[in-house]
Amino acid sequence: MAGHGSGDIASRSSVRLRDVFSKPAERIELERLATKDAHFPVSILAPEDWRRLVTADPAVPRSYGQLKRLSRQLFDKAARRKAKARLVTPALRRGILRPRIEECGESAYALLFAGLGNPFLEPQQRADIEADMDADTPTFENSSETTHFILRWTNASSNTADNIADSSIVTDTGGFLEDAWSTYAATFGRNPHVPGGATKIEVLFHDIAALGVASPPDGPIQFDAESWVAEPGIRRPTSAHELFHKLQYAFGYRTTWTPVAPYTWFSEGSASWAEVFRWSRVSRDYKVQDLFSNPDLNLYDATYRALPFWVFFEARQKSNGADQPMRNFLQRYESHGNEEQALAEAVADEWAPNNVHRTLPHFFALFARERWLGAWKVGPTGSVYGDIRGPDDTVLAPTATVVTVPLDDGDMYSASGSVSALGTDYYRLDLGATTAGQTLNVAVDGATGGDFSYYLIWQKAGKWKRASFPFAITTDLSHAETIDLAQADQLVIAVSGRGTGGAYSLTATIA
Repeated sequence: MAGHGSGDIASRSSVRLRDVFSKPAERIELERLATKDAHFPVSILAPEDWRRLVTADPAVPRSYGQLKRLSRQLFDKAARRKAKARLVTPALRRGILRPRIEECGESAYALLFAGLGNPFLEPQQRADIEADMDADTPTFENSSETTHFILRWTNASSNTADNIADSSIVTDTGGFLEDAWSTYAATFGRNPHVPGGATKIEVLFHDIAALGVASPPDGPIQFDAESWVAEPGIRRPTSAHELFHKLQYAFGYRTTWTPVAPYTWFSEGSASWAEVFRWSRVSRDYKVQDLFSNPDLNLYDATYRALPFWVFFEARQKSNGADQPMRNFLQRYESHGNEEQALAEAVADEWAPNNVHRTLPHFFALFARERWLGAWKVGPTGSVYGDIRGPDDTVLAPTATVVTVPLDDGDMYSASGSVSALGTDYYRLDLGATTAGQTLNVAVDGATGGDFSYYLIWQKAGKWKRASFPFAITTDLSHAETIDLAQADQLVIAVSGRGTGGAYSLTATIA
């Protein structure tokens, strides 16, 4: 599978909001929702600022018709039933699955509220969208408060999916949120973003088109009441996930910088990492499994599935107990709003100037090696992350998908493939008894315009023996070696895409 490349870093930069907004936005509140204690602010832009925004982010709904279609997807019960049916996603084998409404509604709600800021909307059109929201939002007759949160829920809605009868579910969630707040504040030296003029974050439990939502930045956190009741295993990780979005806002994501696609490998990938960081578990298994079952998945298309990379980043970069690589990354992001540049800078910070892995493509090649060896959770000073569990408490132990090739004396193997930008294809050559003392020749020919990283991993009976990384080779690879079966009887070839990846052909012969 070929994916788009990472592209020029400057072209992928987020847009600084103060560069878009030449005039202060008119801030209004959706009053019908406010009567239900659901507070959603909308910033109405000046016409010239609106034009700059939709130029910077073409995904923003720029007409009433586009906004209405998104509103129906979010607030129509029938559409929501279909969206929820997609939340438990089977492991990918090939390709990329992008459900329209994903597990976390952060991006979708952000687009909705950006679209509501269109100064060319008629007042009645904006009121119509609010009516969609209002009709879909129950009255929250119950509430409780913790140090940093106001939690609201109902058990009297005519839509039974809104209701939570057991108040201990809400009380427990308040504790999970406070626990995550304390962890984030201590780790990142920054509190999660609290809406302007407020002292606490509202938390609403009702029937929504995702497990959780944290946008807009000055809006409430929302949790899906039906899922919250039916799936106790999602409560801890999803609480950590949505609160981490509020922490991202505190570092400028959507508050200073308007992201430019693709960015959810950062926003959703790192929020999924936060589930593991705080609770050593995830709300859905695929977040851990799919980057192994489909290792050629382009990192920039991985969204939630980028989680293993962020675990690897945090583990491999952590040189001592006081080191906080993810905090360094967010601080870098805050200064310029370019998530790819921030990652490259954060990687370079932890490696010596002469170390090959201090550049992002080479660091990703190291991830490809460690993903194969099962060492992707282990830092240079020893274990950093232990078991990661799914929502049903099952330990997740993913293994990378590989093409297995048996080779004996006189055999030749050839294959054609294509690898995504920051994706990896794995080939394992199993060397038969007749190959002892023979020469193994391996050649990879990359298509013009492609670029690649290679890791050669030698194994004995499936156990790692040694690895080599010809880091200066970014196009064609040639390797020849005399086979010593006493030392190694398998060779794993990891072909990784760099900025663009591309098509290639692989040939292996025993001479």
